Amino acid sequence: MNTLYGWTGKLLQADLTAGKCTERNTLDYAERFIGGKGMAAKIYWDSMAPQRDAFHPDSPLIIMTGPLAATPAPSASRWLVAGKSPSLYPENFACAHLGGFFGASLKQAGYDGLIIKGTADSRVYLSLDNEKAEIKEASHLWGLTTRKTMEALRNELGDQVRILTTGPAGENLVRLATVATDAGGSGSAGFGAVMGVKNLKAIAVQGSHIIPAADADGVKQLRQKIKKMTGEGYFNLYGNPTPIPEADIIKPVRCHGCPQGCWRSLYRTASGEEGVRKCQSAFFYSLWDKRLHEDLTVASFHATALANDYSLCSMELPGLLVWLEQCIEKGIITERETELSLADAGSVEFIEALVKKIAARQGFGNVLAEGVMRAADAVGNGAKELALDHFTQSGRGIAYGPKIFSPSALIFATEPRPSVTELHEICEPLIKWALWYTTEGTFSYVSTALLRKIAQRFWGSAEAVDFSTYAGKALAAVKIQNRQHAKDSLILCDFAYPLYDDASSEDHVGDPALESRLFTAVTGIEMDESMLERAGERIFNLIRAILLREGRKGREDDYVPESQYIEREEPVYDAFGMFNPDLYLPGSEDEVISVKGKALKREGFARLLNEYYGLRGWDAATGFFKKKTLEELDLADLIEPLGEKATGTEA
Repeated sequence: MNTLYGWTGKLLQADLTAGKCTERNTLDYAERFIGGKGMAAKIYWDSMAPQRDAFHPDSPLIIMTGPLAATPAPSASRWLVAGKSPSLYPENFACAHLGGFFGASLKQAGYDGLIIKGTADSRVYLSLDNEKAEIKEASHLWGLTTRKTMEALRNELGDQVRILTTGPAGENLVRLATVATDAGGSGSAGFGAVMGVKNLKAIAVQGSHIIPAADADGVKQLRQKIKKMTGEGYFNLYGNPTPIPEADIIKPVRCHGCPQGCWRSLYRTASGEEGVRKCQSAFFYSLWDKRLHEDLTVASFHATALANDYSLCSMELPGLLVWLEQCIEKGIITERETELSLADAGSVEFIEALVKKIAARQGFGNVLAEGVMRAADAVGNGAKELALDHFTQSGRGIAYGPKIFSPSALIFATEPRPSVTELHEICEPLIKWALWYTTEGTFSYVSTALLRKIAQRFWGSAEAVDFSTYAGKALAAVKIQNRQHAKDSLILCDFAYPLYDDASSEDHVGDPALESRLFTAVTGIEMDESMLERAGERIFNLIRAILLREGRKGREDDYVPESQYIEREEPVYDAFGMFNPDLYLPGSEDEVISVKGKALKREGFARLLNEYYGLRGWDAATGFFKKKTLEELDLADLIEPLGEKATGTEA
């Protein structure tokens, strides 16, 4: 028998209702769908009846690694949780991505992924130790925060165990409940509530198997190439820890197999409170903290700890709080109804009260626990319109949005919960360009000329970065979605790939073929850049098929909220606005434009959507599939189940 590289070859299926664990063959899925997002989507397609809701016992909780995890491939530690998301509006398939060590440990325990179905008749956790799987009693863990749960399981199983768990919000089926893992990893989309409804408190994994690479020297050479590309002169947006007021940086925290690190770090306050912080989660409460105290205080640090401990999504909480304040300001809700003193927002006491009310579903917290869109339905009287100022129609917060980046309009319109990896691919090279422009070239070498070369290589045309026109934006959106769906199936870190620019080369243009070359070196299976992009296209279309099968109406549902067409100056809280508050973007030739206060044009979006459907091979009138397109993508098995949604004309 030939040696299998990259994959372990096995998936573990745990039936909590029956109390049994069985194994499935990874290779039934890997050839077409790679791993990660692709494999999770196909397992979901095969096993989930469209009419089942997220809390139905048959609704699978899928945990998936990729073929590069636990191998020498650099920055390949990512893994994901997938299934029907209770936080989406309406519920639908989604993925939550996490880092740390759990994914690599799962591979080292002998499994490429887990498929968890059913509902246990008592509170349990799942223990995996080198291909030995046990469903164990967990009543002693119920009610504990995520931090306390991890401490208890380490005391029980040893310090080397890697843990995925949820906190009180997940136990109480709060729709924005997260899952938590080591190294500060947190996954959203409401999968903490899916664990809760299954009576599954945690998954504990230990493994010691070595996952070999087919071409270890080839992987080593690619690691060296990447190190050279990101060497002297390279500006890593995520390279330095972010200072947090009233907290000291103790040490950087790196995920499994990461050679470069990012801003993920362990912090400690003067009172001794410790926690890993990174990205937006470190500052989600800062708007209110600064407003109340005129500067950032320890309240911001403590707010993130509370959200993580009780398993509430720190991406959704700030939008929920903005919406709540606006509802009170407009007289839609009274402060008395909320049982919260909004004048104290920004204090430690306020965020503790808010988090605990939502996590326990107490009082008005029971309304907020449903997430902003369902809460808006419950409140009525214009509350939904206020929510749509900050959220898409599915309840996803709008960051790196269509008002600034026109390719994002297509991504937000065609995906109910677009991955931040797709949005980052648009904003990251543009942040580097903005730093070049605003510092007159002293802080970045990504000039307008270089940016156009990058766009040509990665997005299909130099026009993609001329923001005075809509030309090239549909092709850019297609290529970004395809690449990111492939990357999320490998799975590679969003902070490390793709490498748009290269500090070591004369022209500084990056290399979009690195990912396919890593796949080949690890698995021994030949894959070039175009083949990997085609695999990403197949996976994207599979997920589109899931959405259509579960009720999405095609073109009728491919839209952005009305707020994206309204010209007005408004705060931009994402990284692009932080580095570039005047929202400068390149125009034609040497022109630089500002999109501050601007908005998406309706006629421009309609043209983009038509062009996008043409590039996708979908029916322009309906947004449904053409049979020929599915056949060419090796997805002919989807045609019959989709019925009329796969019968578009061939012209």
